Amino acid sequence: MSYLSQPLTASDLSTSEKGSSFSYLSHKLSAAMWTRVLVLWLTLAIAALVVGGIAAGMGIFIRGNIQEELTSQQINFPAAAELSEHEAALPGMLEYAGEPLATGNQAKAYSEYIGLHMSESAEEAGYPGAAYATLGAPQRELRAEVAAAKEANNEEALAEAQAKLDAVTALRNSMLTGNNLRGNLLSAYGWDNVGVGVIAAGSVIFVIALVFFLLFFFEKRKGHLPLPTAI
Repeated sequence: MSYLSQPLTASDLSTSEKGSSFSYLSHKLSAAMWTRVLVLWLTLAIAALVVGGIAAGMGIFIRGNIQEELTSQQINFPAAAELSEHEAALPGMLEYAGEPLATGNQAKAYSEYIGLHMSESAEEAGYPGAAYATLGAPQRELRAEVAAAKEANNEEALAEAQAKLDAVTALRNSMLTGNNLRGNLLSAYGWDNVGVGVIAAGSVIFVIALVFFLLFFFEKRKGHLPLPTAI
């Protein structure tokens, strides 16, 4: 029986496929194909450079606006010697003590400082854990007590109810102001982090651009292009 008449086995097919694959991988690119590859690498490098520059510029712009807005508020952290035990325990308070508020991380730390004062104020007023929304019910009740004392012409009850109402109203207004300020500070913190992330993304894109430039110049200038006679 001749070799040609023998059936092909699985191992023969596997060997044939491997040989075909290695033949494909060892196939040299033509000069025209290498030119296309170089143009592609150069195009990708330039595009990555432009995108990275735009991203870095946007990140710097965002962080610059945040810093300008925070600086315009003219908020300063209290000195370390002025901090209470609870205030000093807050993250960043000792680190930023005495400094003007100008960065997103500082805004986050100061928002916690405001939150602590709001909590302490509510506790001192006899409403521990209270928030702006939860103080609405006590405020309405005290207004009803004031109205009832006026109707009854009870001066002593009126003075007592009015004092409590004034205290709750002042506390609720402080909570509203504190919440607004904390919201603005936390928003600044969030956008500052967005700026940092965009700058980081731009840096990564710059690295990718550098890789493409290196590939281009390596093949272009170090003599790794195939000869014009290559298949």
